[in-house]
Amino acid sequence: MKSKLSLAAVTLLLSAFASSSAFAQDELSGPAPDHDRDTRPQGRGNHSRNLVGHAGKGGPAAPGNGINYHGGPVIHGVVNVYFIWYGNWGGEYTSANAILTDWANTIGGSPYENINTTYGDTTGNVSGQIALAGQTSDAGSLGTSLSDASIATIVSNALNAHTLPVDPNGVYMVLTAPGVQETSGFLSQYCGWHTYGTFGTTNIKYAFIGDAAGPSLGNCAEQTAKSPNSDPGVDAMVSVMSHELEESVSDPLLNAWYDGSGNENADKCAWTFGTVYAAANGTLANMKLGARDFLIQQNWLNLNGGGCALSYNPAPNFTLSVSPASLAVTQGSTAGPYTVTATPINGYVGTPTYSVTSALPSGASAIVSGNSISLSTSSATPAGTYAFTVTGKDLANNLTSTATATLVVNPLPTPSFTLGIAPPSNTVHRPGSAAYTLTVTPQNGFNGNVTLSAAPLQTGLSYAFSPVTNNKSTLTVTVTNSAKKGPVTITVTGKSGAIGKTATASLQIQ
Repeated sequence: MKSKLSLAAVTLLLSAFASSSAFAQDELSGPAPDHDRDTRPQGRGNHSRNLVGHAGKGGPAAPGNGINYHGGPVIHGVVNVYFIWYGNWGGEYTSANAILTDWANTIGGSPYENINTTYGDTTGNVSGQIALAGQTSDAGSLGTSLSDASIATIVSNALNAHTLPVDPNGVYMVLTAPGVQETSGFLSQYCGWHTYGTFGTTNIKYAFIGDAAGPSLGNCAEQTAKSPNSDPGVDAMVSVMSHELEESVSDPLLNAWYDGSGNENADKCAWTFGTVYAAANGTLANMKLGARDFLIQQNWLNLNGGGCALSYNPAPNFTLSVSPASLAVTQGSTAGPYTVTATPINGYVGTPTYSVTSALPSGASAIVSGNSISLSTSSATPAGTYAFTVTGKDLANNLTSTATATLVVNPLPTPSFTLGIAPPSNTVHRPGSAAYTLTVTPQNGFNGNVTLSAAPLQTGLSYAFSPVTNNKSTLTVTVTNSAKKGPVTITVTGKSGAIGKTATASLQIQ
């Protein structure tokens, strides 16, 4: 019996041309695949069925359950899967679309996908939620002999043509039809791989999975004559796609979860299928997703010491979110309400109670009413930006979850005033006089005294102000025969302590 090949991640760090927003096929910014390294996910993992992964050897990582965390991110929230059908999928291969589409539409939230929820990073765990977000096709623009760089080009072409969106939360799967070769080792060294690259400024995760139908099918399929969905090549793809999906989510940048031998979670369970049963057509299967039976390789459960598993049913729980994430107020005002939302996980049914459990700035306090939270401040609350923690507790089920939000306290505006003058222009015959009305408009609670003066100080001009009453004063400009004829720009200055404002008007002396 031919040995089965393993699945793994190819470390191709692809950069983008800024001008074209495309993968730079001829300028790889990262190392080429190195099949001999044994410290990181790198290439295509273990090459034969007999070399499945094993527990980690330690090293510079946080120890887990036979697999270690190395500090990189996982993909959070709903992971969007995109299919790129490459080559000729017509004729006898048309069943592939229905089978793989059903897989993508039913794997999210399944007990199998829940295994990945045991992986996380510093901001939280994988959700286990998957959505088939888009599909496109390429009849074979690059021929039937593809390189690793060709796979990147196929993804780039779909993004540049806008047949698929540019999605940092997506996993783009290039699915090649029978007869299409991937020349770096498909069917002789591997059955699929995943990696990432940069498209414009967006990090893109993508994978290669080929249909192995043909003489070499046994290298990538557990069942070659019959399979649960009566298409051995496509049923084999389902197992490979599940493998690459698990790794793309738990180790998208090849720096998160893997063991001391460089095996990612699915690598550690390559070609192990756990408990199987007879499908309706008599073939072997080990799980039902929707209405279909599948035979899918196990995944590594990162709990209780670790081990290969087909399913995981986590306990009911909830997560919290706060909306809006940030509110701003002036000193002495109240911010809110913030609305707290509890999102059930794994069938959780309950009603948490909420409180603000982190220290608020001095003079600030929380007002909690159900899932509504307001924050009051005093005039003495220091201005600044404050992150605070909201905690939800379900005492009946012994569950606790937290979320953070931000309060921005702005200082009270400085009391001030504006100064206006009317009319904007006047004419006087010498000798004579002209009158202007000055208006002092208080701002932000200003109630100080304003002293008025005028300029320019020149021969033949004198200024007199009436007392400021009801924020108004009259300026009388007296012009004698010694004043120079022509236009004069009069500038009035109002001062109150350190506050100074000006207003100008013109005077035509005739």
